[in-house]
Amino acid sequence: MQRTEWRIAGTAVVVALTLYLSQHFLAAQVLSVTTRLVEIRVVAQDKQGEPVANLTEDDFTLLDEGRPQQISFFRTEASRATPIIPPHLPPDVFSNRVEAVPPGATVILFDGLNTQFTDQAFARQQILKFLQGVNGGQRVALYAMGRGPRILQDFTSDSSSLVKAMESYRGGAPASLDEPLYDPAVTGSAHWEAWLGELSFGLYSYYGTDRAFRTVRALIAIANHLEALPGRKNLIWVSGSFPVSLGESSVPLPKKVATDNRDAWPEFEHAARALNRANLAIYPVDARGLMATQEYVGSIGKPELRNPDTSEFAKMQVLAERTGGRAFYNNNDLPAALHRAIDDSRLVYVLGYYPAHKDWKGRFHKVAVEVKRPDAELNYRHGYFAQPEEPADSWYRERVLDAALWSPIDAAALGLTVAVRSAPAGGLDLALQLGPRDLALQHKQDKWECHLDIWLVQLDQKDRHLKTDARTNNLALDQATYERVMQANGLMLAEHLDPAPEAALLRIVARDVASGALGSLTVPLRRFTQK
Repeated sequence: MQRTEWRIAGTAVVVALTLYLSQHFLAAQVLSVTTRLVEIRVVAQDKQGEPVANLTEDDFTLLDEGRPQQISFFRTEASRATPIIPPHLPPDVFSNRVEAVPPGATVILFDGLNTQFTDQAFARQQILKFLQGVNGGQRVALYAMGRGPRILQDFTSDSSSLVKAMESYRGGAPASLDEPLYDPAVTGSAHWEAWLGELSFGLYSYYGTDRAFRTVRALIAIANHLEALPGRKNLIWVSGSFPVSLGESSVPLPKKVATDNRDAWPEFEHAARALNRANLAIYPVDARGLMATQEYVGSIGKPELRNPDTSEFAKMQVLAERTGGRAFYNNNDLPAALHRAIDDSRLVYVLGYYPAHKDWKGRFHKVAVEVKRPDAELNYRHGYFAQPEEPADSWYRERVLDAALWSPIDAAALGLTVAVRSAPAGGLDLALQLGPRDLALQHKQDKWECHLDIWLVQLDQKDRHLKTDARTNNLALDQATYERVMQANGLMLAEHLDPAPEAALLRIVARDVASGALGSLTVPLRRFTQK
């Protein structure tokens, strides 16, 4: 991987970007990752399902593997009915920054990859029934999963927008999982939707391992996208099966594997990290509804035995327990399950502590929370995988960046905003901004240091790789430069790009080596090269 020092941007190319950032993003205190903090978000409700308010730190007892832990900080998070105002980007400015959404945001994931055709119509109607009742105090996004995740409607409290997105969702029908979909007339974000495609209903039974691999990758992409949002997030996963299991006693330590490896288990190491960082509570909802002893299948003209799948139910329960959600199965009232998930975010208690143990080799640590109020029922994640720090080895970093490169959903933990201008001598000038709150700038020997892996990847109209500029940017800012960066609302980097003749898209992927914060975004190059 090429190592280089990018110059700090200071030319006219960043004027529009600087104005935009100063109006929309305030400088925040720099984050320095030096400790291992575990956060447990606790939902406390009474027998009627109403939040139990006014609990204090002294009301809680927290145990890690049966050992009492000192609660280092305590706070509450409450969902608020505040409006969502999407930021307006100036011309030729692109950003992966997630809209400001209050704590308690909820994503509904309609899983066509792991749900049979006979169950999808029922699940679709149940989701529509729920969406019709979304009110102004709820923040809901609608995702779908075919060959990968896809955002149908971003966060909104507008019921009509959510219903329209669900009703218009049809998906494509590729002949196989490996066949790319592409419409030459589509560019920009629509191009990524065409590239993604959807899984044909008739392909449900194909490539079991590949489905597991794609499912794990989808969860990683969703968690990376939601990580920047504050507080607890709910993922209501409506599916006919759940090929991802969190029931293991440990996750594998990071190790170098073949690049063509299609086993989903090594990917789980990344998924465990991503789910933990995103504070994502999973609510598995069985799309099959009530599991009767038999059902009539019209396509074959006879009843089909359909016994309750207890092994599937057990996987759903573990998914919920280990992330702080709830599992819903063997029930035809999907809207009630969806409402319950949103209700859990009305009031959340956050308990933070620093584990005293030295066991950071991937083993699952059980966590228990007790409360002095006998009428309070608690829901929280029942543990965490004690994983070591992410390796600084190049093979690991490249693997993470490569997964983000091909994800159809932008990673947003590392906020990226780029202004693009045509250069006087040809090509394009890029002004890339990274917010200070997303960087692990560390003070060492009178310098502020930060190490960033940045990929600039050019793709053609059929998503074929054309060229990659891979850089490790090693920053060492003196105090004056550091203060100037803070006053400018972030780090500004300038770069020149010479697009290949066939280039249609530029994919920018960046990662903070110290913290692991990941960011990605897409720039449609044709709008600049065809002027």
